[in-house]
Amino acid sequence: MSRPILILALAFALAPLASAAEKVTVYKSTGANGETVYSQVQVASSQAMQVDADSAEAQAAEAAAPEATPAQKACEMAQANLAVLTSGRPVQFDRDGDGTQEPMTEDELTTNRANAQRQVRAYCEPVDEG
Repeated sequence: MSRPILILALAFALAPLASAAEKVTVYKSTGANGETVYSQVQVASSQAMQVDADSAEAQAAEAAAPEATPAQKACEMAQANLAVLTSGRPVQFDRDGDGTQEPMTEDELTTNRANAQRQVRAYCEPVDEG
């Protein structure tokens, strides 16, 4: 068997595995008027379900999810940044704009962690308006 045909046969054999949809969790409950409701957020008396990400249930849950406000998006980004900086794994960035990723020094990590913690406090913690 020639190499291109072998590669093509292998690609077709593995295609079902590659196209297997990612599983997501959605919550199924009954609405006030008896309708079935799918959500990405767990509510009282809801049932968790694992479904394919491209299933009707997952799409209904995504459509029902409220759009995050700019403040919520800023909070999520600040938390994600802090999680990366506190993960203990090496963090790299393009220090001089030449396209080469370089590891952050311990001083840079310390400074960036402090900045990320300030951002989490600023965007995620409620402000006392008293």
